[in-house]
Amino acid sequence: MVSFLKHLRIDHGDMPHCDRTPPMTPKLLNPLSPPRTPCSPFDLKSTSFCFRKGPARSVVYQPNGHPKQVVIDGEIWPPIFKPKNVRSAKMMNLNETDVVIATYPKCGTTWLQHITSQLVKGVDYKAGKGNELCIQSPMIERMGAQFANEIKGPRVLKTHFNHDNIPKNGNAKYIYCVRNPKDCLTSYFHHNRNFKIYNWANGTWDVFVDLFASGQLAFGDYFDHLLSWIAHIDNERVLFLKYEDMIDDLEGTIYKIGQFIGGEAKKRVEDLATLCEIADNSTIDAMKKDQKRWFPESQLHKAEFIRKGGKRDWKNYFTREQSDRIDAIFKAKLAGTKAESWWKEEMAWSDQLPSIENLTVDDEEDKWSQRELFALPPLSQRRYSRASLLSSGYGSIWSLASQTANQQ
Repeated sequence: MVSFLKHLRIDHGDMPHCDRTPPMTPKLLNPLSPPRTPCSPFDLKSTSFCFRKGPARSVVYQPNGHPKQVVIDGEIWPPIFKPKNVRSAKMMNLNETDVVIATYPKCGTTWLQHITSQLVKGVDYKAGKGNELCIQSPMIERMGAQFANEIKGPRVLKTHFNHDNIPKNGNAKYIYCVRNPKDCLTSYFHHNRNFKIYNWANGTWDVFVDLFASGQLAFGDYFDHLLSWIAHIDNERVLFLKYEDMIDDLEGTIYKIGQFIGGEAKKRVEDLATLCEIADNSTIDAMKKDQKRWFPESQLHKAEFIRKGGKRDWKNYFTREQSDRIDAIFKAKLAGTKAESWWKEEMAWSDQLPSIENLTVDDEEDKWSQRELFALPPLSQRRYSRASLLSSGYGSIWSLASQTANQQ
C-alpha cells in the first residue's frame, strides 16, 4: 500500500476537500494526482485507477459513485480523451474559413453544429452511417489536430474548450452558446448516464449536483467556462448566443449566424425559402427523428442523444436547497458581468417570482460560493428576436419579407 501511494505521489495537500478549484485552470499539482472532489469521501480502496504509461501519462479514475474521468495536465476530461489529442488541439492551426462551435457541454452544441453545417456546407453536409455529425464536425480535443486537418474546408469544428485553451491563430470565427446552468446541469446529468464511457448508467442526481456545483466534472467548471468567454463578447470574430434565444426565435438566430459567417452562409439565409428549410430541419422535434445522425448508437445506453431540449426541465429534478445553491454560486461568480441579469425567469423557483433576483446570501452562512457578493446595478438583458433584428444590420431579410407580403 505504501509503494502504491508513493507511485501516485499523493500527499495530504492533494487529498479531497470542499474548496472550489477550477479544473480547467492549470494548477501546480502533479498531473497524476486525483482531482479534489467535495462529494463522497475519496477512498482509495473504492476508487479505480488506470495509469497510461509513457511521456504522455494521464490517470483514468472513478471514485465510488462518480462518473469515470481522466486527468490530463491537471484538467478533467472524459475518460477516453488522450493527452496528445488535447494538447495538439490547443496548438492547432485554424483557417480563415473555419467556424468553431464553442460551448460548455449541453448548451446547444449539436444544435449549432447542425445549423452551421447546413449553412456552410450546403449539399455537402451528408447523413447516414459513417457521416455522423461527430465525424463531419469533430470535437478537436477529442479527435486531435491531425484528424481535424484531414477534413476538407470550410470546416465546422466543435470544442468544449474554455477561452484560455482555444486555438487562436488565424482568422477563424467562433460561435459561443451558453445555457442557464440549471437546465445545463440537468441535461449533462442525463448525458453522463447515457454515454457508456462514463460507466455511470445508474448515477445519482445528488452526487452530480455536487460535482457540477464544485466544478469537478469533465470539461471543468461551468461558471469559469462562461467567464472565460464572456470577456470576449464584443470581439468581432465571436458570436455570442444564448440557448434560450434559439428556442424563442430559431429562424432569427439562424439568420444572425449566416450573416456573421458571411460568404455562402450569408447567401443562404438571405434566401427566404432556404432559411425556412434550414429552420424546419433544425427544430428539436425534427432532430429527434434522426437520432442516428449525431452519434453512433454503440456509444449510448439509450439510442437517444437528442433528449428533450426546451427550458425549465430542471424543475423536475432540483430540490429547493439545490436550486438556491446554484443561485448563490451564479450570483457570486457572475456579479459585475453582463450575465448577472440573464435567465431570471428560466432560473426562478417560482414561475411568477424570479427568485434569483431577490436572493441574498449571508457570507457567514454561504457554504458554497465562499465569495463576497457585490451589490452592482443590473445590466440590461440581451435578447435577440425578430423584432430586435429588424432594427439591426441583420434585419434586411425580414424587412424585405414584410415589404413583399404587403405588396401582395
